Amino acid sequence: MSKEDHVHMRKPITIGAAIKRRRQALGWTLQRVCDETGGALYTGYLSEVEKGKSMPSVDKAHAIATVLGTTIDQLIDEGASASTPQAPREHATRAPVVPWDQAAQWAQEPDISGLPSGTPWEVPLDSKSPRGFFLRLSDESMHAPAGPAFPNGSLIFVDPDLEHQVNDFVVGYDSDPTAPTFKKIVKHGTQSYLQALNPQFPAIQINGNFRVIGVVIGMTMRTSRGLIR
Repeated sequence: MSKEDHVHMRKPITIGAAIKRRRQALGWTLQRVCDETGGALYTGYLSEVEKGKSMPSVDKAHAIATVLGTTIDQLIDEGASASTPQAPREHATRAPVVPWDQAAQWAQEPDISGLPSGTPWEVPLDSKSPRGFFLRLSDESMHAPAGPAFPNGSLIFVDPDLEHQVNDFVVGYDSDPTAPTFKKIVKHGTQSYLQALNPQFPAIQINGNFRVIGVVIGMTMRTSRGLIR
């Protein structure tokens, strides 16, 4: 073989070992990675990828990289150099979609072990809060016919570290921390209210017992066949 042939030879691209190192660094099982991708792959296939017996397609590699908080390029670099996982080149921190009855508890003391199996994790909005989390809306109370609207099925991002002010959208509870509500804080005279954006829902007067869990700073949603997923 000539020297020129050596120059043009490239090592085969492998990312299995890099995927396995990142997965183990997170303390995740094969099933956890598959669950986080939303069912884009299954454990037997992922195991084959990690062993280098199979190379994932671009869409599957992207799904794996995303849930592991990195990029395909970095997985390739780490696979080629056998280096330890590095910080991603793009913002890839993720926050969980917390059940409503766990929102208050998560805001006070985040504990991944307390989340249900298969909890989705999403890229958060503009927030540096380590306690930030998503909630999935399950009613139409904040879906307005005009102006700001939060449709049923969408995800709202809650920042527990922001101090709420009048006209903020907040998640909070009155007496039961396992039954929080999502509303806008408004003020009329000296009295504050929780206002739904949907005019069919009445405003609720705030008493001294209401506790704000966090301020809602944005919303995200995915659609499929005309439905919000």
